[in-house]
Amino acid sequence: MRQIAKTKIIATIGPASWDRKILEEMINQGMDIARINASFADHNELLKVSQLIRDISPRVAIMIDTEGHKIRVSGFNEDIRLEENQLLPISGDRSIPNCLHVNYPSLHEDVIRGTEILIDDGNLKVVVQDIQKNVLITKVVQGGILKKQKTVNIPNAHLKFPVMSEKDKTDITFAVKNNFDFISASFIRNKEDLLEIRKLMVDSKTKLIAKIENGEGVKNMDEIINEADGIMIARGDLGVELPMERVPIIQKKIIYKCRLKGKPVIVATQMLESMKESITPTRAEVSDIANAVMDGTDVVMLSAETSVGKHPIESVETMNRIAIEAESVLKPQEVFGHTDASDETDEACRNVLQLTERLKLKGIIVLSKTGKTVASLSRHRLKVPIWTITSDPTLIRQMNIFRSVKSFYSKTFPKDRDECTERAVSTVYSYGELEINDKVAIISGSSLRYESPNTTLEIVTVKDVLGR
Repeated sequence: MRQIAKTKIIATIGPASWDRKILEEMINQGMDIARINASFADHNELLKVSQLIRDISPRVAIMIDTEGHKIRVSGFNEDIRLEENQLLPISGDRSIPNCLHVNYPSLHEDVIRGTEILIDDGNLKVVVQDIQKNVLITKVVQGGILKKQKTVNIPNAHLKFPVMSEKDKTDITFAVKNNFDFISASFIRNKEDLLEIRKLMVDSKTKLIAKIENGEGVKNMDEIINEADGIMIARGDLGVELPMERVPIIQKKIIYKCRLKGKPVIVATQMLESMKESITPTRAEVSDIANAVMDGTDVVMLSAETSVGKHPIESVETMNRIAIEAESVLKPQEVFGHTDASDETDEACRNVLQLTERLKLKGIIVLSKTGKTVASLSRHRLKVPIWTITSDPTLIRQMNIFRSVKSFYSKTFPKDRDECTERAVSTVYSYGELEINDKVAIISGSSLRYESPNTTLEIVTVKDVLGR
């Protein structure tokens, strides 16, 4: 049986990977979550790809990634060469001639003289010299070729975007209606942004992932982590919005803060960028993935590598192999802090961490209806697997985002504790995850009959349970 890493893998689906056979092999190689970028797909494409993935495997989670607010250049069809020290007028008013136009009409209100404007992910840079009504007079300090529709970033500026564009609203509504497992929302600035999105999601089971990718998001990371169901560290825009040398430190800080709260965390962007063309990654990329795993991330993500790259299957296989090797040298990493579970559950999960090595436990079984216990337990990065048993098919897929977790379905939970324990152990055993002499821990509510919020920890041997 192919070994699959405890660290989970998100792969972005696109023209290079929406063939059925390619998707099947990506899943076999370790893809846990399929990400579809709404920036480059209409609803018909989103529905077609999501239905294909559901048909191949009901266990693979589906994530939609919203476009968010992006400023882009417009008003020209042929490439433009920008020369150093050249004066370049920029305006959000398309009626003004002889300007580089952008799709943000109030740009002149949100910048001051000396503001740096980055174009094409920072490959081009201009500085505002003067503001004449609604036209910025800028000076090119880093020239090059400007292509149409390239992005514009303005670090440290507070832009007066609404929380959601009309496109984002329709995409979020579509995702909720079609039972997508995750929505990753772009350019989240604060908890108010998340609260507005939740209003649109109503009482959906879909989980909300906040993408931290600008200075405001970094500044407000604590309140964003508290409000979101998980965090994506989107290093592409983050490395443009902030000095790129800060990104590795921010990455480590966000991972640790997410672990304290029991919130899943994703490291994204350019992890195997060279594999868009090459069959093998650079050594720096290998180190990047390994270090993210050692930092304690739940998930590593592939973007262009699997959506438009030449080697989508090999990219997933390579990422899985790197993660396995990094995990092999790690020890469990106990953390403190309160999660969304009860204090009793947090303490029980911390005690399981201590007992795992002492009692040589093969793994931990969690009887779950909400996933809160799983989140509390997974954050300690145990070396043994966490098996969660749930009656909710959606939760089975959503648990894919937590490190070390495998989920199994049980239609009902018996009210009798002994029967429930037997059902849980039997389920995991039937999938070949346990041997008859293995010892496991079981975490569940103390009274399944009355659904008490209290927590019980039980240590059992497989043969004793199945022989009852």
